[in-house]
Amino acid sequence: MTAPNSVSFPTVPSWTPSQSSADSASALSLAHHRTAADVCELFYGESPPAWQAVERFYDAHATYENPFLTATSKDTISDIHALAHTLSKLDVPKPWAVLLAIFRISAGSSQGSSWFRGLSMWNEVNNISECDTFDGHKRTMVEHTLHILILPGLHSTPQTASTSSNHLPGVPVESALSLLLPETTNHRPLQFEHPNVSFWPPSPLHLKLPIITRLSFNDAGKITHHRDFWDVKDLLGLVPGMTLVQWISSRIAAQSIRGLVRVGRAFLRSPPQDEEAGPLESRAGGGGKRPSHD
Repeated sequence: MTAPNSVSFPTVPSWTPSQSSADSASALSLAHHRTAADVCELFYGESPPAWQAVERFYDAHATYENPFLTATSKDTISDIHALAHTLSKLDVPKPWAVLLAIFRISAGSSQGSSWFRGLSMWNEVNNISECDTFDGHKRTMVEHTLHILILPGLHSTPQTASTSSNHLPGVPVESALSLLLPETTNHRPLQFEHPNVSFWPPSPLHLKLPIITRLSFNDAGKITHHRDFWDVKDLLGLVPGMTLVQWISSRIAAQSIRGLVRVGRAFLRSPPQDEEAGPLESRAGGGGKRPSHD
């Protein structure tokens, strides 16, 4: 009598539709994270503006909003990209170059018109998160910081970039983003620090503006709505001395509200009355008086 065959052969693991949908959702989420980081770098970073980037990221009817302007076309969004790139590297021209420009006199190309760098800006991404809306679309939130450095030539420049800096010199922005973005989680902080400038001790010419960017995507993965949120407190903090003024005034305002609440309670507070003590007092008052008989 032969023994039954007990050899187990390898089988192909079953692939359920739920696993496939989960993987596709993860890939879509990662694509949205990359797009969000690229868009923030285009708006507030040092990368040059490109119409191809706007065409690739934004929908045909996309809108962009911030506290000061609203753009409802790709052409306007592209112009905003170009203006942001110009402000990120703002040079102060030489006096003779200004005179030549006023009198419309052409100068030789060999002579540079830039005198010194007056303003430098770059972006630092801190966190990227994603959520689903009620209509089934994706919405991505980016918390990042806009660094504004006035007169960057006055700040020290180390010989070698710090090894802890996440922004790799000589590497394209898109490649650096692909190295820095997480593949399995979206809670790891993403930082794009300036590698060539030292800020110790802290400089009063180094300003920081926290920004929250909200991106809405359609089914095709294109951005349909881009909105940047700037806090009024953070905007006022860019003015020299306003941080200390805000720190003092906010605490004075809080203590003033506390005092007003106490005064209001003192005026509106009535003395406590006992419901049982009221009838007893009335009875005692009535029983103390007896009618007089002549």
